[in-house]
Amino acid sequence: MLYICREFMRFEAKYILLIIFLLAIAFGTKAQDSYYSQYYNNMTYYNPAYTGLDEGLKVGFTYRDQWPKYSDDLKTYNFNMDFAERGLPGLGGFGIIFNSNKEGDGLIKTNFIGLLGSARIRLQRHWVTQVGVTVAFVQKQIDVGDFIWSDQLDDRHGLLYPGSSFAGSPSQSISYPDVNLGGLIKYEKRLITATLGIGINHLFKPNESFYNLDIRVPRKYDVNIDVVFLQRNNPRKGFKFNPGLLYEYQNSFSNFTLGMNVQKSIIYAGAWYRNRNSAIYKVQSLMFVVGIQIPMVNKYSRIKLMYSYDVGISNMTGTGGAHEITLRFQFDEIHLIKSNSYFSRDYPVIMEPLRF
Repeated sequence: MLYICREFMRFEAKYILLIIFLLAIAFGTKAQDSYYSQYYNNMTYYNPAYTGLDEGLKVGFTYRDQWPKYSDDLKTYNFNMDFAERGLPGLGGFGIIFNSNKEGDGLIKTNFIGLLGSARIRLQRHWVTQVGVTVAFVQKQIDVGDFIWSDQLDDRHGLLYPGSSFAGSPSQSISYPDVNLGGLIKYEKRLITATLGIGINHLFKPNESFYNLDIRVPRKYDVNIDVVFLQRNNPRKGFKFNPGLLYEYQNSFSNFTLGMNVQKSIIYAGAWYRNRNSAIYKVQSLMFVVGIQIPMVNKYSRIKLMYSYDVGISNMTGTGGAHEITLRFQFDEIHLIKSNSYFSRDYPVIMEPLRF
């Protein structure tokens, strides 16, 4: 018996993890969506109502490497682009988003590509609201070529037989449509802006089973609060404080992210923490952010580069935390629809310093 145990210990951890994953698929276990520590730089991923909220063209790239000390770490990529358009009454903006996960050295892949659209209503001078929708196409793939099945194992010699009689899943690739909805309300004045947003992802709970079963993606609910304070005695060149909060709920799992970024000139830094099950005192990880934001041609166009590192302080240690890098471009004066109407002047009335 001890010999058999030693043989099993020789297998690489990824094979065991993949077997567990396949069993989870067969019995309908539902995983959570991708997570970003710098969620405030990927808001259209969480809530499509943010499409076109700020003027001009915005383009962003994000790369996240979670648990880098494992050979089969989790890698996530995100690209998003959106235009703000005020030339047509009621139009907020439109855009595109792409999100990709690679788990287990690419043996499990999920690709998400969607179109973004939003509608905008200015309630009063300082209040505006938007609603948005994402219509997406999702493809999930699983590579069973490196799986080890029980009939390949010998009770004395371990992995002995090269082939298996198990056929695997009927399909190693599935595709389905997906729809996300969102809404927000924003208050904006000279020294402060505040935004409250609510997003509902996987509205129609699409089926994602590889086994021709009825296994639905659970809906995911996001609530976020974002506030920006400018330094009162020097609003253009002073400090800029940006606290925020994100609450996520999916399939009985919940997460709570809270923290603040601070900007001075072109430099900014921030500290955040994330927990589980909404218990504020049960901290799961701390996130530290540094970055720069530099004007490109003029004050209406800028580039932002930021890096964050997650320090895990839960029971799961030795993973290496998580690294996340975001690169964003913003061009305030780029518009596809030219107009001199009242709606084309429907821009925030906050001061003009560089934004987060």
